[in-house]
Parts: sequence; structure tokens; C-alpha cells
Amino acid sequence: MTGLSRDTLDVAATIPEMPAADVEATAIVRRSSRAHTGRSSLNVEEMVRTAGAPENMATKRKRAPVSKKIPVKLRGISKKSGAIQTRPSDAMKDEDEESPAVGIKHMNGPVRSTAPAKRRKVSATAEEASGSGIPTDVDEPKAPHDADNSATVNKPGQRSVLSSSSNNVAPLSVVKRRATKKPAVPATIPVPDSVASLLRPKSYGAPLVWAEGRQALCETLPYYRAYNSGAHTSGGLAHGFLLSSDHTERSFMDEEVVITRAGGHCGRNETGEMGQITDHSADEARIMSFRNNMSYQFPLVLIVGKQNTDCPTEIPHEFCVMDWFQVTDIWAEMNQGKVCFKFRFEKLYRTKKSWWAVEGSPNPDDSSILPQRAFRKVCMDCLFPSTQIFDQGWICLNEQCPVFWQINGNDVDVKLTYNSDFLKERTAWPKDIKPPYDLVPQLPQPSAVNETSIAYDRVCWKGIVCPQCGRCTSRRHWDAWRCETEGCGFIYAVPQPILSPRAVMGGHEVPFTGHAVPRDQMVSPVIMQAPRFDGGWRIHTYELCPGNTVTHFHASESVNGMEGGANGLFKALQQDNCMGLQRFPMKMHTGKNSGKGEVLAQHFALNYGMPYKYVVAVDSKGFNEAPAPIIDALKSLEWAARQSVHDNTFKSFNELLAVGYFEDGKMGFHDDGEKELGPTVATLSLGASATMSLRMKSRYFTGLTKNGNYDQTEPVLPGSCLEAERKALNRKWGRVPEAKFSEMQKALYSNKQRRVPRNGPVLLTLHLAHGDVVIMHGKDMQKYFEHQVAPSGKMRFALTCRFVKPELVDPAHHWKGVYSPPVAAEDAQIPALEDKTAPASKATTVSDTGNVSVPVAEGIVETGPDNTAASAVEQTTTPSQTPPETQFPVFF
Repeated sequence: MTGLSRDTLDVAATIPEMPAADVEATAIVRRSSRAHTGRSSLNVEEMVRTAGAPENMATKRKRAPVSKKIPVKLRGISKKSGAIQTRPSDAMKDEDEESPAVGIKHMNGPVRSTAPAKRRKVSATAEEASGSGIPTDVDEPKAPHDADNSATVNKPGQRSVLSSSSNNVAPLSVVKRRATKKPAVPATIPVPDSVASLLRPKSYGAPLVWAEGRQALCETLPYYRAYNSGAHTSGGLAHGFLLSSDHTERSFMDEEVVITRAGGHCGRNETGEMGQITDHSADEARIMSFRNNMSYQFPLVLIVGKQNTDCPTEIPHEFCVMDWFQVTDIWAEMNQGKVCFKFRFEKLYRTKKSWWAVEGSPNPDDSSILPQRAFRKVCMDCLFPSTQIFDQGWICLNEQCPVFWQINGNDVDVKLTYNSDFLKERTAWPKDIKPPYDLVPQLPQPSAVNETSIAYDRVCWKGIVCPQCGRCTSRRHWDAWRCETEGCGFIYAVPQPILSPRAVMGGHEVPFTGHAVPRDQMVSPVIMQAPRFDGGWRIHTYELCPGNTVTHFHASESVNGMEGGANGLFKALQQDNCMGLQRFPMKMHTGKNSGKGEVLAQHFALNYGMPYKYVVAVDSKGFNEAPAPIIDALKSLEWAARQSVHDNTFKSFNELLAVGYFEDGKMGFHDDGEKELGPTVATLSLGASATMSLRMKSRYFTGLTKNGNYDQTEPVLPGSCLEAERKALNRKWGRVPEAKFSEMQKALYSNKQRRVPRNGPVLLTLHLAHGDVVIMHGKDMQKYFEHQVAPSGKMRFALTCRFVKPELVDPAHHWKGVYSPPVAAEDAQIPALEDKTAPASKATTVSDTGNVSVPVAEGIVETGPDNTAASAVEQTTTPSQTPPETQFPVFF
């Protein structure tokens, strides 16, 4: 065996009785496996068992040497790798030998047993195969690194696959099987995902628009807004379609034609594999939308995802915009035993070469002569016309027809290949047709008449396509877009002039020169206390349940216009993006397992003081790093909270979350019930008006957990669903057997005459105007209730304060909850206006027990958790003077 490779010698030494042809074939598989897996060696005996061959292979029929010329049959194009499929001629088989079954584990799917392939009636000659680019000399394949990074991969059910970037055919493992035994497990060469790009050739060009995340794609492109589905439909039309993983057979893509399934109806089947599990229906809204596209000749954009296995070339990014396409055909077929609708798309502009074309491929034919159309026939059973889509024969494609999916009266049980005439069809589109959008959206521009009309519009919240690299970029920062492509550095900003509150409130808002007009709404069991009036404030307090209240401070023009009032704060917060607001990722969607990439919150935010952990992973800065308006708002909300809480449970705030909204920005239902927080939450609303809604949480309204279980230990709140029945049921707990109690509970909720809604009604609606303050307080306020805020104008800020328990925060961050008031005028070296609220320059601190040192006139008053005041310095305040807390605010 001189001159043989190391693998050949190893195999021969391990199993001496193995025939020479089998030794060489096993060595070839070993080398290919090592090239894909990176392993230095493979167990030969394990490979033999994997191949399904007996340990004593001397009894196995010898096969033809792999170097022998083998006539081949064309099998079409591989759905997964885009490679040409071939198999040996029938003439090369012995009469007692079945079709070989070779399976190589695909990079995106498990190994599956390969059924013997059916024989085709027509065999291509050697000359025809050569003319088709298929070699007739089948030699030992090279490893991927020896063949220009190409690899040969077999799919289940295929005999061999010729890579589109290689001239080598994988050797065939021909195994004689007995009819009484199960088919042998095919030999496998695993292909890791990391080398997936090696299986496809380089593309001709690069996409003009691309994205690395689903959210950036949907926020940027006007023709694709589908966050959770493949098709974006609106107004009964399809505007965009994402081609990602296609759990079906017979999908197809070349430079001008795409064939894929309608989306949806997928899940894990009985074997645990993803696939279609229910039938498509012709009257589904999605399918009807694509039919409307055909009728109206309305083009749509196709987008290819990284997980797509039909693209003939490498996909450079997670999502790549292809081009404008038209829907030409819609038909039904059977897929995994289910009715599946398929779409055929044809490129709108054929004279322009596709970026996903194979590098070096011929340019598109610009001839006006269209190819001959495929054969069409009207079914005599249903009078439905169908095109001959497959080579194997004409099939009625009407899923309602009794002869649907039959060839010559027999159910289709052969592997189908697409009719070449059907793939080559081209449609003459009207020359004047123009797509409704630009494929590359333009950057938003300020209005020539009034630039304030766009600075905070919804369009400026959306993403942009970077003009330098083509990446879809979400707007993360309040002041500008910043491309996230490494080395790009593109920044784009629309001028943001400083706006008055009047400019963002809308024309219907009327400023109140006296006390505001109350517009809050409530339903039972909410109880409203008697209104209070303090200066220009109207104060309403609502009790949602005993001990849990919401207090609404209605602002007026006289209060907002005071020095340091809401008007001044609103303008100061707009100065040079002083807060540094950003959109941060949602904690529930971060990481590699989210499936859709990073998901940013809709609102812009930044935290000051103690770190506050909620659903958004927001950054936190110390109070000593905060701009002056933040500290002013903190003091004002502290005063308002002290006016609202009278149960000696209030603890001074040591955290402030600043949130900014563009037009139509909102925050859905949530609670501030994190374990680190105290019982009081205070919010100041600046700018556009908003609606705040409060409702009972589903668990307490229905009495059922998310899993549908009943918990008799939870309280039955006033106004909850089945309140009287649940109270009566709970009284029987412990008095009747547990099985009997369970039956009574099931009977209570299974009554068909009684429908239990998932969510309770809104109990309290607060209409927040510019300058309004809301105080939520109560031990169980955040446990039982949730709230949402929906702004209704151009731009709004919400500044919310809480007390964060220091013992639950890393001591390394405690310094963030400390702040110093401004230096007094007499201590400064430059002239300053008189500041009556903070004449001392001592720092305001928050201790680990919740004590706070608050600057007030003539000294500092230290208050503890029980709200008892102790003199930190000599006090000059007398009983006849205003209490210290009323002198605390900046503008109240």
C-alpha cells in the first residue's frame, strides 16, 4: 500500500478484512468529516457502524471504483444548498441492488433516514451531462479548504449533490439491504453552522439596504413592519415579504424568480421537528392580500434572511433587502400531509442584475422577447385552470377538487421537480408602473415652512438607512441617529429647536388662568375624597382600595409660569440634550436566544440616583452628575409627596427616572412593584398632554394565575370579577374536602353563561396636562394595580421619583443617591440670584435607613422613616412660620 494516504492506511490497519474499494471510500468520508468538524481523527469502527455496514465487510458486494466514469441523471436544483443534484445511471446498478441512500447531516437540520430514490425514465448521456456543467469523471472530492472553500453536501433522499462552486461529486455509499431489515443509517458528514457560508459562492454585488436586527428593519422600512410574521400586509395588500427559514419542500430562488410558501401554520410535529402542522385556507387574509397584489399588479419588496437556505449565494447580513417583485402565481399543493399555498414571485426590473446573483454569472437578458409560457390545462372535474408546474406531469392545484394533487388519477408519491418552462416564464409588466416607495428610504428633512413640525414627529422617531453603508439604524439617542456599523461613523440630526409647552400641547388645549377644569374619570369601587386647593393647585385624591391612593395635582397657568415652574423646567430640559436620553434594550429580549435580536424600548430614558431595575436595562447616573432641572424636579416631587402621604410610611426619594416621548410614543400597562422600591411613586408631566389609566391586575381581577389556577389565599378585591361568588367559595376552604372544593371552583369558572374577561376595566383615568403631578401611594398599590401612560402630542417628558431600598442595592452605587444643592450666592465668586430654597451649601444625603437631609430655609432638617424631625443645626423656624415641607419646593 505504498503511496496511499494516512487515512487509507489507518482504515486498512483497523479493519484488515475490509475490501480495498471500501477502504478507500471510508478514507474519503473520514477526510471530509475532518474538514467539516475540525477533528484530527475519527474512529473508523464508529464510521463503519454509522454507515450501516457490517463489521465484517468481506461479504459486501464490491462497488465500482470511485474514479470510474458514471453516467448521471439530472435531479434539479437543491432546495437547501442551491447545488445540482445527480445520481448514477440505472445501467450501473445490479439487478439485486437498491438505489443507494446517502445522507449528510445538513447544517440546519437533524440527520434523517434517506429512502431509496425513484428511478427516472429519461437518463442524460455523458455528453448531455457535460454540457450541463456536470462532470462525467467522478474523482475523489477535495476537502473544502482544497477546493476554493467549496463543499459537497447530500440532503436526505438525494444520491449526491454537486456544489455550484465545485466540480467534485461526493462518493456514493451503495449498501445492499435485505427486505426484512430496516434501512441502514446513512453515513453522515456534519456541516457546522460556522461554515455555512462556505457552501455558497460569493454574490455579484451587495444589498443596498440591510439590517442586523428585526426591530431596526421594521422601524426603518415603510414597506416592512412585520415584527412577528413573514408577510407585512396592510389595506388588503402585501407590501413586503421576509424569506427566512422555509419549513416546506420545493422552495426555489434564482436571480429573477422566487417560489416560497405562504407563512403561518407552523409548529413542532409529532417527531419534534418544525414544519407545517395545519392546513392553509384560500380565504385567509394573508393569502387574499397576495391575490389582490396579482389583481392590482401591486409590487412588493422581498427580503432574504440569514436563515434562508434557497439563496444561491452568500447572505452577508442578518436581513438583506432584495428588490421589487410581482406576484405571478398562487397555487395549493400538499406539504407534509397538509394543504400548503405557494407563491411565485418575479422580479420587476429584469434588466438590472441582482446583487444575489452568482459572481461571474452572465448578465440578464434585456431582450423584449418573452419565453414560451408553461403548459396550462383546465381540470374537467372542477373547471379550474392549472399550470403544469412540475416535470412529472400536470396536476390539478385546486385544493377543493376531488382529483387535487393527483397525476393520472393516482396520488402524488414521487419526488417532484419544477418544470423548467414554468421557471423560465417572464411577464411583460406595464412600462409606466412605479413602486409606491423608494427601495432606499430618504433621510427625514426639516419642513421648509416650519421645522418644528418634524423635529419630534413620529417620522423622526423611526430608523434611517445609513447613506454610507446601507444599514437600517434605529434611533437610539434623543438628539440624533448614529450608525452602529463599525468604522462607519455616520451621524444625522434634524434640528431640534427649543419649544414652548404651547407648541407641543396642540391647538385644543386651553391654559387655565384659574384652577384647572377636572377631567378625570372613575368607576366603582374607586372613591374620591373631597377636593383640596393650594394656591394655583387643584388636588384630587382617589382611593382604589383601602390604604392605596392616587393623588392628582392639577396645574394652572399661574403655577406653571412661576419662576422655576413647569414652563422653565420644560425649556431647560431641551437645552443641548442635557439629560442624554437614550432608548435602552428591553431586558426580556436581550441576549442571543431572543431570536429577533436586540429589542429597544419605545421611549427614551435615563436614570439618576440609586439604580432602578425595571423591564428596561437603563443606565443610571449619580445625582451629582445630574443637570439642575433634574434636581429641581426631585425637590418639587418630594414636596408634593409629603402633601399627599399622611400614614407615616413616606420615605424621601433617592431616585429619578427621566423619560422622553416623541409623537405617538407610549408606555403600556405595567407596575412599579419591584422589590427594591418603597410604597410611594411621584410623577411630573411636562409638555404634551397624556392619559394615564389604572386597572386591577388580571390575577386579582379574575382570581386566576397565568396558568389558569385558582388561588384561594389571594384577597378578593372590591370590584373584581365574581366578587361575591369568590368570597363565598373561599369561606368554604378548609370546611369541605379539597376534591370537593376543586370541583366547586371548576364549576364557578366553567359556567358557559358567565364569561370571565382576561383583563379588568379601567378603574381610573387621569388626564395629565403640562405641569400636572401624580402621586401613587400604598403598600399594595403596585401589587394589585397596573397603569399605562399614552401621550397625545408632539413631545413629552415624564420625571418619576421613587425610594429605592439601599440595603438591596450594591453599596458601590450608594453614592449616586447623594446630591448637593447649588452654592449660595454669598459663597460664590460670581453674582447669583437669591435662592431662598437652598441657602446652605451642605450636601443632601440619603442614609441606608432611608433618612434624608433636606435643605430648607435657615438650616437643614433631618427626617427619619417615621417623619419625625430632628434639628441638625440650630433652627430659626417658629410655630408661627410655614412648616418646613411647604418651603421645600422650587415652584410649588
